[in-house]
Amino acid sequence: MANNGNFIREKARETKVVNDCDVVVVGGGPGGIGAAVAAARNGAKTVLIERYGYLGGMGTGGLVTIIPQLADFTGKQQIAGITQEWIDRLAAKNAVDMPKKEHWGSMDRELVRYYFERSFFYTRLDRVSYAAIIDAEVSKFILQEMVNEAGIKTYCHAWGTEPIMEGNHMRGVIMESKSGRQAITAKIVIDSTGDGDLFPYANIACETNIPPNYRIANLSVSFWVDGVDLKAAMAWRKKDMKAAMELGRKCMEAGGLGGFMTSNLPDQEHVVWFHTRYPNKSQIDVEELTRVEMVGREKMMKTVEFFRANHPGFEKSFCVLTCPQLGTRSSRRMIGEYWLTEKDLADNQPFKDTIAVFPDLDRGQASLDHPNMFIPYRALLPKEVDNMFVACRAFSSDMHVQDFFNLIPHCIAFGEAAGTASALALKAGVGIKNADIKALQKQLSKQGVPLPDVNKKVAYKYEGPALVGQSFTPPH
Repeated sequence: MANNGNFIREKARETKVVNDCDVVVVGGGPGGIGAAVAAARNGAKTVLIERYGYLGGMGTGGLVTIIPQLADFTGKQQIAGITQEWIDRLAAKNAVDMPKKEHWGSMDRELVRYYFERSFFYTRLDRVSYAAIIDAEVSKFILQEMVNEAGIKTYCHAWGTEPIMEGNHMRGVIMESKSGRQAITAKIVIDSTGDGDLFPYANIACETNIPPNYRIANLSVSFWVDGVDLKAAMAWRKKDMKAAMELGRKCMEAGGLGGFMTSNLPDQEHVVWFHTRYPNKSQIDVEELTRVEMVGREKMMKTVEFFRANHPGFEKSFCVLTCPQLGTRSSRRMIGEYWLTEKDLADNQPFKDTIAVFPDLDRGQASLDHPNMFIPYRALLPKEVDNMFVACRAFSSDMHVQDFFNLIPHCIAFGEAAGTASALALKAGVGIKNADIKALQKQLSKQGVPLPDVNKKVAYKYEGPALVGQSFTPPH
C-alpha cells in the first residue's frame, strides 16, 4: 500500500459475489421497505441491504414514530398502498393510534381541539388530519415479517458502500460487513439510503445546500422518558399554562429541552417523547454526526434531571430509550430526469407520469389553494445511470420541495413505485427509462395506491372558509 501525500493507493483485489439477483435495494428504511416489498411481490428476485440490525430506518430506529399527512384537507386519503398495510398490521396488534376515519377532514372545533391535544400531527388547516402514531418495536417486527413473506433475501449489519459500474450501467453493489467485503450483482439497483450514498461513485448530479431556517437543516437525537404520572403532569400544565411555559424556558436555559409529546399508544400512558433539532454543517459529515450524537445525549441527561426535579408528575421518570440511529432529515438531493422545484408546489395539474400523490398540509393558505403535490416517475431517475432508481428522500427535488415532502410515507411511496417499476420492466424486457408508465400506474392502482386521472385538466380553486388558526412547521 503506497503513500502519496494525503492519499494512499490500495492494492487491487478480487471481491466475492455472494448473490446475483434482479433487484438490489440499498437501505432498509421506509423507502427501502417500499421498494423491496413491491419488487419482490411483483416477481423480481430481490436483495435488501441494511446497515443496522433492524428495518424501518427513521420510522423505527430514528424514533420518528409518526406516519403523517396521509389524507388531504378534505379527508380524502392520498397515500395508501404499502404505507396503509403497515398501519393495518400495527392496528391488528393494537400498536397504533390515529383519528377515526369518519373524522378525517372535519372542521368541528371540538373535534379539532380534542385531536390537537392528543397530537400535533392529528390536525392541520383547522381540520382533523389522517396521521398515525406507531409503535417502533412492533414496527420492526412487522416490517421484517413483510420482507420475509415476500421472499426477500435480507442482509442486516451490512453497508452498501458503492456501486459496481460499467460505463453508465450498474452491475450491482459492494457491501461491507463483519463478513468482509462482498458483492451483490443485479439487473437494477435502488438507492434507498436516504442520503444518496451511491451518488458520489456514479457521478450522479446532486445538491446539498439547505438554508439554516429550514426544517430539513437539522439533525435529531430523540428520546423517550418513562415513569411519568401523565395525569398529574397534564393536570398541572392545564391548571397553570403560564407556569408550564416558564418551566420549559428554564429547562432550556439549563441546557435541556422545554417540551414533550405524549405517546398516545395503548398501554404507554407513562411515556412521553422528546424530539429535537440540532443545526449542523452537514448531515453526511462523520465528525458532525458524532458531535450531534454527543450533544444530544448531554441534552437528554439535563432534560431528564431537570424535569424529574421540577415538573409535577415526573418525580419517578427516567430515560428509557434514546434513538438507536441519529435522526437525519436531508443531505444529498439528486438532480434527476425531472427536478421538482418550488414552482411545482403551485401547480394543480398532475404529471402524465405521476406515480404518487402527497397531501400538502403545511403551507397555510397555499396548501388550501394547492392541496396535493404530484410526483413524476422521472423524479426517481438519475440522468447519469440507466438502471438505477432513487427511492428515498434523496429524490430529485430542490430544498423547497424537500422541506415538505421527504417524510416517512413519502419515502414508502417512492419505494413502492420504484420496486413495482423494476419488476414490470424486467418482465417486459425493457430498461427502466423506457418503462410503460400506463402499465405501472395501473399496477400501482391495483396495489391500493391512489392516483389521479392524468388526462383530466384540473381547474381547481379553493372556495371554502378562511383559516382561523395557523399553519405549523412539523417537528420532523
